[in-house]
Amino acid sequence: MSVYPAPAWNETRVAFPENATILDLIKDAVALSAEAPAVGDSTGMTMSYGELDVASDRLARLLSEIGVGAGSHVALYSQRDTWAVVSLVAILKAGATYVPIDSAWPTARAELLLNELGVDFVIAGAGQHRKAQRLAAATSARGVICPGLRERYSAGAALDTESLVSLFDYVVADEDRLGAAGFNIRGTAEFGLDDLETYRQHVAGHALAGMQGPLAILEIGCGSGELVDELLSEADRYVAVDISPVAVGRVLDRHPSVEGVVCPAHLVRDHVRGPFDLVVMSSVVQFFPDIEYLYAALEAAAGLLRPGGRILLGDLIDPEREDHAGLALPRVAFETIAGVLPSISGVKVRERAGAGLRGVLGRRFDVELEIGAKPPAVRVPTFWSGADIDDRPASPPESRPDADSIAYIIFTSGSTGAPKGVTVQHRSVVNLISWLRRAYGVGPGDRLLGVASFCFDLSVFDVFGTLACGGYLRVADAEEISEPETLIDLLVEEQITIWDSTPALLGMVTPFLELRDDLAGAPLRLVLLSGDWIPLTLPGEVRAAFPGADVVAMGGATECTVWSNHFLANEIDPAWPSVPYGVPIDNTRYYILDEELSPCPVGVAGDLYIAGVCVAVGYAAAPALTAAKFLPDPWAVAASDRMYRTGDRARWWPDGVIEFLGRLDDQVKIRGYRVELGEVRSILAQAEGIRAAQVLPVAGLGGKQLAAFYIADDVTELDIRDFAARRLPAYMVPASFIRVASFPINSVGKVDRDALTAMVARQRSVST
Repeated sequence: MSVYPAPAWNETRVAFPENATILDLIKDAVALSAEAPAVGDSTGMTMSYGELDVASDRLARLLSEIGVGAGSHVALYSQRDTWAVVSLVAILKAGATYVPIDSAWPTARAELLLNELGVDFVIAGAGQHRKAQRLAAATSARGVICPGLRERYSAGAALDTESLVSLFDYVVADEDRLGAAGFNIRGTAEFGLDDLETYRQHVAGHALAGMQGPLAILEIGCGSGELVDELLSEADRYVAVDISPVAVGRVLDRHPSVEGVVCPAHLVRDHVRGPFDLVVMSSVVQFFPDIEYLYAALEAAAGLLRPGGRILLGDLIDPEREDHAGLALPRVAFETIAGVLPSISGVKVRERAGAGLRGVLGRRFDVELEIGAKPPAVRVPTFWSGADIDDRPASPPESRPDADSIAYIIFTSGSTGAPKGVTVQHRSVVNLISWLRRAYGVGPGDRLLGVASFCFDLSVFDVFGTLACGGYLRVADAEEISEPETLIDLLVEEQITIWDSTPALLGMVTPFLELRDDLAGAPLRLVLLSGDWIPLTLPGEVRAAFPGADVVAMGGATECTVWSNHFLANEIDPAWPSVPYGVPIDNTRYYILDEELSPCPVGVAGDLYIAGVCVAVGYAAAPALTAAKFLPDPWAVAASDRMYRTGDRARWWPDGVIEFLGRLDDQVKIRGYRVELGEVRSILAQAEGIRAAQVLPVAGLGGKQLAAFYIADDVTELDIRDFAARRLPAYMVPASFIRVASFPINSVGKVDRDALTAMVARQRSVST
């Protein structure tokens, strides 16, 4: 046995098309068989390679026309479907970088990441386009593209006119003045007449401030006429517009001098002649269907104003301050509105502090928009649908990426709490795909079931690995992923040959495999598992159901292009503490180093570093963090080579296989002792009957305690506690053991540790 790692263990150099891009590989697949199926989804939609090529060309042309190119960042904010895959390919064809954003993330997180990267546009799924519009309005993004929305956007079609007319006819007809004004509409008695008076005086005061009468005033959304009563004395002409005939009729009954018009806001220019000095829209915006409709309404209103005129938007709802079903927009969405409507020359956002408004009224805000001296300019487009994409030619734009271009930025959680955007080049992905072709024969005959979130780097192989190899990608939607039996149905019915997921997600499925009698003909041949610890029993459970399948443990880091090591796990030694990490993939080097960055002897634990073509450029907009984690490679092949400090602990086996020992941040102090969670987890996993285990630190009396969560057959808590006590020092034996049917998983398919920790709190509350 060698004392130090053999140099041959890192002799992984293999020729690959290092100057090619992901698109070059996909182009080859299209040329090989344009009629072959490329991608399909749960709706039954399927695209061939030729159709995918044409659709992504058209979208790429649109992106290019609106300013996307090299250096641009385009966010994907979509459900899991065929159009999402088309969008990812199109972003690369435009020469840009794609940035996946999970629509389930808190809005504040999504806004932070988009602004941090200076994202230029958002491509949204058909179910997310309205949320995406709000997100774009509050960030650096200049607009939203929705390929799955096949009809061209129309303000009239977006507005549910019939429902709104019925609603406001009913509200305004209320004999109670407060009810007719929309106050206490939810059946509460929160506001009184004093509040209504304060409200209308507040809005009127903002509307008239600094204006010299008499004025020509246009009110859009006049409602029961409260503001008409307040403003009419300052007007020599007053036009009251509302979508509700009852509202307009009520105003005209009280004020015959007022001109009444029944029409929706976006058509006001077709029904009213200008010019006006002032347009007022108060308690109206929240009833608009989306931001694009707001822009259309403002454009129509601005076209009726004299140069120097003003639009007052009153009673606006901030989503951070009030939960409201209608259109709620942060202040920044209005501060930047002049970039969308060039006719606007000034914006003032008015807070309501000190206005005497109570409850939700005090948390809202008002906005004044000033119209410039020049004639209104054409509105800048901010939304494009599938119909707009179809108008573009079916040929790629001139801007194309090269091997050094950044293909994607995927965010990982950071130890400081701030997300880290990992920046990966085309060349690194091409090397990964080339290795999978060579090592595991991934090719045109393969069909992969895509279950990984687009925000999780496993999806990089799912999408681009499958397409570059000429295979078929069946994208599973969120509902399908949540149902283990449905996933098995898909494996059989879709003739899936490759499964790629975290161990936890596959662990949800395996208990149902033995209940099926239709698996004999299933062609599943390759099961790729990564992202977390693999229970020792899992490979055997898979191969019992699919004897012809190879189970491969894949490892690495997001910072090293999905995977950078592998281990064929068909045969598991029950004495192993865990499934081995394996050996490096092509053009990748692994180092296990001590604190002085010297190689650790075989069998000695050290810190794990990864080097080679797989290493990412670094972290987006974080040069200091990049410098700390991406270090010069002392054993570099090229002078510019760097190695990535993984934060993992590992050791070499005598045969050159790497054993993963856990994360450095898996270390916790228990009663003054430093404990590796991975060590405790590995011991518990060896207990008879235990199928999988997780160990987490939780708050307890006197400090942190360990809590163990396990999946087992016919094993009692006493059994596993005794097993642990015989093999671990007392301070490492978990204080609590919780049996679960399966581990909860988060949006990227990893074990949801927060959900497990919450189980401890619930258990304690029940016991007390």
